[in-house]
Amino acid sequence: MTLKRWIPIGMILVLSGLLMGMSGLGSPPQTALDSPFSATIRDSSNNEVSLTAVSIDGKSSFHGFLGKGRVQIPLENISRIEIKDGEACVTLTVTDDLCTLRLGGASKVYGKTPYGSYQIPIKDIVLIEFIRTGK
Repeated sequence: MTLKRWIPIGMILVLSGLLMGMSGLGSPPQTALDSPFSATIRDSSNNEVSLTAVSIDGKSSFHGFLGKGRVQIPLENISRIEIKDGEACVTLTVTDDLCTLRLGGASKVYGKTPYGSYQIPIKDIVLIEFIRTGK
């Protein structure tokens, strides 16, 4: 075989490998297994799920955009998050509500249910109500 014939075959193999790696099928869930946070989530189809070990993108904080800036709020400071039309209104435990936070489109909420792991894109959530425990 000539070199001209091997170059396209090599390019196809390399691109195939890259595209298969971008599928996300092999990526593990980002649930923070030791997260102390529990919550009830209502999605846009009015389905409610109770979760333990709640995290957002594998972290124990909620982030959004306020004007041109970005805010990051620890979950322990949040009572509830209401989401509508790509914006969030966060009810804080010790201060006033913080509303009109714009959301990043790729964020996901992770948690555990009695029947297994759970994840949902934040854009599909209407309400997150954090459950306080006596810890």
